[in-house]
Amino acid sequence: MPRYVSGPFRRSRAAPLAVLWSAIAALCIGCAASRTEPDPSPPHDTLRQMATRYGICSVAIAVVRNRQLQAVDAAPGCTTDSPTTPDSVFEAASLSKPVFAYAVLMLVQQGKMDLDAPVAKYLPNGYWHRFRPHLADSQADLVSDARLQAVTVRMALNHTSGLPNWAGGPLGFDRKPGERWQYSGEGYVLLQRAVEAVTNEKLDDFMERQVFQPLGMTRSGYSSNPRLEKYIVPRVGKDGAPMKLRPFLTPVSAFTLYTSAHDYGLFLAALLNDERSLRQIVESPVPVNPKLNLSWGLGWGLEQDKADTLIWHWGNNPGYRAFVIASPRTGDGFIMFTNSDGGLRLAEPLSNKILPGPHKLFRFHLLREGLDNLLCETFDVCL
Repeated sequence: MPRYVSGPFRRSRAAPLAVLWSAIAALCIGCAASRTEPDPSPPHDTLRQMATRYGICSVAIAVVRNRQLQAVDAAPGCTTDSPTTPDSVFEAASLSKPVFAYAVLMLVQQGKMDLDAPVAKYLPNGYWHRFRPHLADSQADLVSDARLQAVTVRMALNHTSGLPNWAGGPLGFDRKPGERWQYSGEGYVLLQRAVEAVTNEKLDDFMERQVFQPLGMTRSGYSSNPRLEKYIVPRVGKDGAPMKLRPFLTPVSAFTLYTSAHDYGLFLAALLNDERSLRQIVESPVPVNPKLNLSWGLGWGLEQDKADTLIWHWGNNPGYRAFVIASPRTGDGFIMFTNSDGGLRLAEPLSNKILPGPHKLFRFHLLREGLDNLLCETFDVCL
């Protein structure tokens, strides 16, 4: 695996801490007694205490309520020379995918792409697959497998392309396109090449024009650059020591997004105001884990119950973990970024405070790591 809008919305800078806590408290009004109640301690202290408890060096969150960016906050869980602010920039990892998917849906709505057209239709010169897409000089192969012609834009977005997550060499298929769900970064890179061909723009330029500028996302980009570098929060490993890995200089739709909690909060608020895109995301789900009520839409995981369908995603790059969840019905949700390998341990307790559950999605094996992942996937024992 590599190392890796439309609709009215009110732009908001980092809100006062009292406002953040009001948003969290309001989201919990009317929750059943079995659900987590609001923590009575001061909001910033609560976030800092949670980060310290779970060994997370830096965390930043943005809360969206009633389809508006309500508040943004950041806190340290360790001693650091690089203080985290609501505008600090993180690697979003796989949270790159929902933002790219949103831009693709805009192209579909503009009549420039068709969800059910083969991706190969938009690649008249064929698909040159890079073994390591985040490296500009990576070895590449021209894909000749006839099954490539059956992969549609929709299949790439909802992970039914039949392609592996990452090939690391010549690209092959794990199964027949459209047969079943299988998480695939390769499918997103394939679709990225089609988008670049249709728009005649590199991914960074396309996303800046289509999404970042219209939404006021001033600290976002699919590759590192001087404008962002000074705001990037250094990654740390499981031992808390800094990790020295090369920045992403070649944009990849699946995992190289750099962004802040504030910027991603603007994106989430805009999406929750966009009824047309939300309808496209959720209207044709593919099953993932029926026992957990999990399916997948266009760019997003879906957690379904009788009352609601939540959209969610997680991100996992070395030294960074991220999580986002929201309710299209209520317009409430939140985004979390951390610079620690253990950062996903914060996702469930934060969800229980901001968008009360319980949420079965936290038993999904891909949110687990190491032995916990194996036990959860194979024996349904999710520790």
